[in-house]
Amino acid sequence: MKRLIAFLFTGLFIIPLFTLQAQTSFDLNSNLPLDPDVVKGKLDNGMTYYIRHNETPKNRAELTLVVKAGSILEDEDQRGLAHFCEHMAFNGSKNFPKHELINYLESIGMKFGPEVNAYTSFDETVYGIKVPLDSAEYLDKGLLVLFDWAFNVSYEDEEIDKERGVIHEEWRMHQGAQFRMMEKMFPVLFHDSKYAERLPIGLMKVVDSCKYEALTRFYKDWYRPDLMALVLVGDFDVKAVEAQITKLFSEQAKIENPRKSVTPEIPDHLEPLISIIADKEAQATSVQLFYKHPLWIQKTLGDYRTSIIHALYNSMINNRLSELTLQENPPFAYGYSVYTNFLGPKDVYMSIAATQDTKIMEGLTAIMTENERVKQHGFTETELEREKKSVLRQVEKLYNERDKRKSQEFVEEYKRNFLMTQVPAPGIEYEYELYKKFMPEIKLEEVNALGKQWVTDNNLVALINAPEKETVVLPTEEEVKKAIVDVKAMKIEPYVDKVSDEPLFAEELTPGKVAGKTKNKDHGFEEWTLKNGIKVVLKQTDFKEDEILFSAFSWGGHAKYPVEKDISARIATDIILESGISGFDKIELEKKLADKILRVTPYISDLTEGFNGSCTPQDFEEMLQMVYMYFTKTRYDKTAYSSYITRMKSMYENQSLDPTNVFRDSISAIMAQNHPKKRPISDKLLDEADYKTVHKIFKERFGDPSSFTFFFVGNIDFKTIKPLIEKYLGGLPIVERNETYKDLGITPPSGIVKKEVLKGSDPKSMVFMNLHGDFEYNWENNLEIDAVSKILGTKLLESIREDKSGVYSIGAYPQTKHYPKSQFNVIIFFGCAPENIENLTEGVFAEIEILKDNGPTEVDLGKVKEKLLRERETSLRENKFWLNALKNSYIHKGDINDITKFNNFVNALSVEQLKKAANKYFAEENYIRVVLKPE
Repeated sequence: MKRLIAFLFTGLFIIPLFTLQAQTSFDLNSNLPLDPDVVKGKLDNGMTYYIRHNETPKNRAELTLVVKAGSILEDEDQRGLAHFCEHMAFNGSKNFPKHELINYLESIGMKFGPEVNAYTSFDETVYGIKVPLDSAEYLDKGLLVLFDWAFNVSYEDEEIDKERGVIHEEWRMHQGAQFRMMEKMFPVLFHDSKYAERLPIGLMKVVDSCKYEALTRFYKDWYRPDLMALVLVGDFDVKAVEAQITKLFSEQAKIENPRKSVTPEIPDHLEPLISIIADKEAQATSVQLFYKHPLWIQKTLGDYRTSIIHALYNSMINNRLSELTLQENPPFAYGYSVYTNFLGPKDVYMSIAATQDTKIMEGLTAIMTENERVKQHGFTETELEREKKSVLRQVEKLYNERDKRKSQEFVEEYKRNFLMTQVPAPGIEYEYELYKKFMPEIKLEEVNALGKQWVTDNNLVALINAPEKETVVLPTEEEVKKAIVDVKAMKIEPYVDKVSDEPLFAEELTPGKVAGKTKNKDHGFEEWTLKNGIKVVLKQTDFKEDEILFSAFSWGGHAKYPVEKDISARIATDIILESGISGFDKIELEKKLADKILRVTPYISDLTEGFNGSCTPQDFEEMLQMVYMYFTKTRYDKTAYSSYITRMKSMYENQSLDPTNVFRDSISAIMAQNHPKKRPISDKLLDEADYKTVHKIFKERFGDPSSFTFFFVGNIDFKTIKPLIEKYLGGLPIVERNETYKDLGITPPSGIVKKEVLKGSDPKSMVFMNLHGDFEYNWENNLEIDAVSKILGTKLLESIREDKSGVYSIGAYPQTKHYPKSQFNVIIFFGCAPENIENLTEGVFAEIEILKDNGPTEVDLGKVKEKLLRERETSLRENKFWLNALKNSYIHKGDINDITKFNNFVNALSVEQLKKAANKYFAEENYIRVVLKPE
């Protein structure tokens, strides 16, 4: 349900690109094969399985149970019980009584949430765990967990009653303007369908008082072999695993005369359906168009070719919508269109825009106009050819990294294959060949034909959501219907594809040679010092074939600027990114780089400025060219500035209506003691920004290249990139400045601080607690505070969630900083019923006192050690880990060789050591509590 809500409200629904595999014959009527590297089978009882060997991450297995049953199959007395069944899977089963399941998985280093989790949607319920493989027992027990989830959940009365409160708190957490508007618009969007009445979270009157039999009835009816699949991917022997699951899961007999599983219809309609909803706490204004179509499933090579055409259309229409946001007075803050699978028996072509409060109809007209423009005139040849090159590069990258794909990606692919009536999963080599074969021959008229197919007169739903306030004038249903008719009757000019023929980079540079070089043989990296003073740190890895990550920093940051320039400093890099670079505006730049895979993002933080980015080895030179131009050829674009300010004001204009935003801003103000440099950005605060000041600050912050240190990690060939680094980084001008950061003296208030924020109409509260103090910054202390906070988080879940049934989620999250003053924060956050605030706060402190008095138990100590060691085991094979480790060693003046001490330090952690840590970091003399309560 979360995924559906996300795309309904933000438009950020991402279509998975099927991975790619080679073949010699291209009969468009032939069926797409299944990837030969996955073993797919079906047991005699009807249970499907997918098994694949994969070594990323090494020594790990993803074990997933997919149940083709969700909230849509609930009876009237079961509304919410599909989701309730998912919860109960973690509360005891035949082989893992009570909470032994979580205890066991945590004892082998797996974390509840990221590595032990589940979700319930309208049409499916999915459970997943990740297990290590250094002991055969771990895999055996992992499969036993899945077996118990499928057939042996206990459903003890006491556990059912305790879990009612947890689910109620999950429901409470989601209450707010978005949920209220969603409940009103779903009956329109799903038009006389059962889907409108079966939100997975369900009805709390059912959850709170359902009979035990109603819950077990759902489990018995729908948790059965013919509706289930096992998806097992990991660093194991496939044949051995197949033999294990065949033996274990065949114990469950085939269900005779099972209850029929029926997917309900979403009825068609000829006239547009309109939903216009305002809410006093809505923080955004949006217009959304849904053109519903029958479900289309790829089966043949011809279908696959069609899916490529779909992808080209989706990308090109979104490029056009993105261009509209860069106008000086844009019609919307962002716009997005996509054709995708929707729900149950429907696909959808949807167009979504976030607008200003006063531009609802303008935004609606704008996205309809762009759809109509494509219908009338289509795309251009230059757009299509550019997009073909871009998509092929992305697919090529996937192919190049085919041996380094993470197991979770395969799980998602095979899960779709099972759930969506055999959606194909032919494998990366095969799909790459299909792309190379089909892409060149796709004609413009084939792409353009989709506009007429997708943007139709029937099955159209228009949704408008907005804040309920005096300045917002909502259109009527008749006005919306009239706009739909009027746009169709408009004569619309064809799109003009503005393209620059100028080269991205044509300047002749004088390289600056490497003046000094040091090597770290233990960790395989080098430091080069260029003649202009720039330092470059490089580490070659084989973790990914087509990835180089980079970062750079220099001391300074926006703390150096006075309050009246603060907003200009904070938005400076955003404006530069919106402006383009050198002789290219942003639109021209994106088109110029369409067939490149690179990212260069300058930033200015409190204390530093720098870059973050990535590229393929093939695009390394262009990435360095971009860096060079950000230093020397910054583009000043008044239109881009005006466009950015307009869009951001529309995004911020209603932030204060949302209780969560008010709560967050209150916390920030208290933590910074209302320091003016820590004011939350708002639409009014943006008025303090100044166009000339923005560019002056950027030029100052990036005015001394010699003060920067660059870090590159990935598939680097030192000999190949050395002349490029000497040319583009070594060729930067020499400017010798001696800068450092500025200490503004911003610290949390000392003593005990308590504040209540009264905002909102829903019966829910949020509690923010912060234990803070001075900190001796080093890696050992960072590890120590992380360990003791993990233990506290586990104990809070056990006591506050499981025992008290008072929250859905809770944890203890440490934060440490070195500069300008070393400090720590341990943040505890949870949502709850307003009447439970004090009781649960007391419960939190009770767990803290136990840790301070006794330290952790040996069992809890063992769990946290395993978690830390497992995290590190996989991190060491990630480019991102090494990039951060190298950069942090320079920023914090640490010794990168301390990485080798990690395991020994973790293994040496003791009860007494963490007891002392608890008393050091959980002392209550410096304690902040901020509580959100309804008005």
